[in-house]
Amino acid sequence: MATSALPVSADQKDEPGVQAVKVNVPGVGEIDTYIKVVTTDDVDGKTTEGVQTYSFAMPVEATEEVEVIGDDGEPEKNEDGSTKLKAETFWKTVHYEVDMSPASRDKLLKALAPFVKGAREKQAPSISRGGYKPQTLPSGVDTAAVRRWAQANDIKVDGKPINDKGRVPQTFIDLYEKTHANG
Repeated sequence: MATSALPVSADQKDEPGVQAVKVNVPGVGEIDTYIKVVTTDDVDGKTTEGVQTYSFAMPVEATEEVEVIGDDGEPEKNEDGSTKLKAETFWKTVHYEVDMSPASRDKLLKALAPFVKGAREKQAPSISRGGYKPQTLPSGVDTAAVRRWAQANDIKVDGKPINDKGRVPQTFIDLYEKTHANG
């Protein structure tokens, strides 16, 4: 942020933007000093007249390391026993603030004009009032129902029960569908 406090003399105390500040000086006591709060254009670094703070959001590319999950729902391991990781690239929205003079603001608006012309105004996101909604697979199978069934019937795959949380492994879904298709 390009807002700074510049010390000024007492004879400038009545100028716009000047504030009186009480400062405690050890051994002397409390004294009055004066500062002028100045906001400088973040773009040109010089302009101080008419500078305002603007907020905006912008998509940026990011990379994150995530665990590789096997068919059993457990993290895969490397030869040394460490968890196997993979890099995933994704887009995220970053929110910014910038102090700009009218001239810098106009440059930004001119640069964005072709994008704004082709854009549509976004409505504020609606606030979800509902609680947990179980995932339903394209086949129509409710993963929460698969988990309840596997836990109630002590179903195990490769000697392991279904996890209490997280992704439901496909092997449990296949067993559930097979069992319910026959019964």
